[in-house]
This record gives sequence, structure tokens and C-alpha cells, in this order.
Amino acid sequence: MVLLIGLLAEACASSSRKQLGALGWSLGGEAHVFVAGDRYARDFYRELTGAGGLSDSLARRGLVAVEAGKPRSATVLSANGAAPARLTLARFHARGTCGYSGIVTELVLAFPPGGTRRGITPPSHVTVVALLDESPFAGSVGAPRATLTRAGTRDLVNRVAQRAESVSRGSRATLVRQLTVDADQAADAGEVVPFAVRYAVGFRARYVTADSDTVLVTGVVATDLELRELQWVVGPERLPLRGGMITGTRTDGRRYSLRGAVPGSAGSTLLLVHEIADVSVRDSRATAVDVDTRRIVAAQPLALRCP
Repeated sequence: MVLLIGLLAEACASSSRKQLGALGWSLGGEAHVFVAGDRYARDFYRELTGAGGLSDSLARRGLVAVEAGKPRSATVLSANGAAPARLTLARFHARGTCGYSGIVTELVLAFPPGGTRRGITPPSHVTVVALLDESPFAGSVGAPRATLTRAGTRDLVNRVAQRAESVSRGSRATLVRQLTVDADQAADAGEVVPFAVRYAVGFRARYVTADSDTVLVTGVVATDLELRELQWVVGPERLPLRGGMITGTRTDGRRYSLRGAVPGSAGSTLLLVHEIADVSVRDSRATAVDVDTRRIVAAQPLALRCP
């Protein structure tokens, strides 16, 4: 999936709409990020054109494109670092055309001709995030941390899951089976992403209680290898399962899958997390979460796909 940070500080300051960030992907010398929501689309269209009537225009055709007039800056974050960019075009997609019931705003951000410093501008087809309320900045990442072996990754995922079960509310339970390493597997799995001097771990573990009830323990954590400095970013959550699905009164229950990390501003790190909702699939979303503050910086429907 995709993400980007640091977009249109001027626009945010002059409009009632508030958008901390946007998620998207890179393509050559551009980044494309998306904001789902009618209010954002209407306000931004009015800001670009000086006129209203976006809904009427979209009723006549499914896509309205508006070139950026005055310069608008952005910062694109990827695993490579932070790269400044400028808005060149805004595309407004009609309701229902992007797998989302409302209007979707697509922002096309161009990097400077010739790119920025090597290692900062993202390559094509990677996840990017965009912070909309900060001045543009550039920055590279430090030396990459050595990745764990697959056996070491699996061991860390399982130790984190056991810690999560022990601290979550509810009677003690037994792990159904050892977790494998697979970000796309709905249960009995997890993943590890190294960042800075720590590791981020996502997991979805099934447990059976003494009453033969099956529960899902899920969450995302930042930790050292020894679990001495363990910091919960999401959860841990303990959810009842029936037929492999989240049930009971927890209609807001989510499974959490870790998809990557990007460096943020002022030395922060954003984790890319998928929230998968069993009860209402349309509520599933992709998010960028600040490790230290646990603030969701950017979010979009997980099924969002624009033509």
C-alpha cells in the first residue's frame, strides 16, 4: 500500500478543512496521495478555482482535474527519507469511482527537476505519506539496521504475542499454534519492521481459554529484542472469535497488520498499519501512526482504488 507526509501548509492554514496527512504512492518523478471525503474536496476545489459547484461538475463527468495556480509545497516521506515536492495537479474523483462512497481528492506532487539528494527521493511504486500541516523539509535516513533472520523474526513475533496475551484483560489462555511470518495472513501470523534502534512488531494470535472460548489477541508494538523497552503503539486488544471472525459486542474490533515504516519530522517514525475490520469491511483502513504519540497522522479506506 501507499503513504506520504507534509502537504500544502498554506492550504491548510487558509481553509477550515484540517488534514494532518495523506497516503499514496510514488511514480517516477511524482507522488500521488489521496484524501477521502466530500468536505475536503469541496473546500480544496473552491480554494484552487475560487468557485463552488464541484458536485455539479462531477455529476456531469466522473473526474475533474484542476492545475495548481500559485506554488504549493509538500514533503514526501518514504523509507528513503523526506523529499520536498510541489503540487502540480488536483484530481477530484466522483462518488463511488474509487471504491469509496464519497468524493476522493488525488494530489499529484512533483519532485524538483533532477531530483533531490540521492537516497531521498523515493523510487517508483513505494508507499509514501504526506504531512499537510508542516513546512517542507528534506532528510535522509541513517544506516539501515540489520534485519533479523526469518527464524529470529518468527521468534520475536511469538514472544511479543505471548507478552500481549499476558497483559491483555481476560482469563489466561493457550496459544493455538506458533505464529508464522506473513503480513497477509488473518490469524496465527505477524511481521517485524526494523527502524532506528528498535523493531516494530504486528501480530494476530489466536488463543483458547479454559472455557474453550477462542480469542484473537492483536496489536502493534515497538520494542528492543529483549522486550525490556516495550511500547504499545496499538493495543494489545483481546477480541472474541467465532468461526474465525470477530464477534460479540466488539463491532469496532480490528486486526492489525504492520506494513512498513517511514521516518517523520523531528526524528519521529511513522508506522504503516492496516486495520482490518471483520464486521464492517468498509471500515477497514490503511493508516500512518506516530510511534511515540500514537497519533494517526494519515488514514484512508483500505479498499481505495482510483482509476
